[in-house]
Amino acid sequence: MTITFKKDFEIPDNLKIIYRDMEISPIRLLTNYALSFIHSKIHKYEVENLCFEKKHKVTFEEFRQKLENMREDENFQWEDDLLDWKFAYENLKYWQKKAKELQN
Repeated sequence: MTITFKKDFEIPDNLKIIYRDMEISPIRLLTNYALSFIHSKIHKYEVENLCFEKKHKVTFEEFRQKLENMREDENFQWEDDLLDWKFAYENLKYWQKKAKELQN
């Protein structure tokens, strides 16, 4: 998704009046919208992470280490799981960081 902003972005006067009457900051609205979006991403990746933890009965780091130690044995399903789990794990950490940044 690409979002383009004009450099001279201004809130139309009619919206300024509505926001003032509602005692709401447009910046706060945008921040709340972003946090809502981020929390939905966090939830998605938490669920995915938990599914892999239940399936393999270890944390992501333990599973990654386990696969690295399997030098001679190949398990393509586990390798596929590792790639999918890594994607979910890294995205979970990324969106948790973004939420923390916005909440400060």
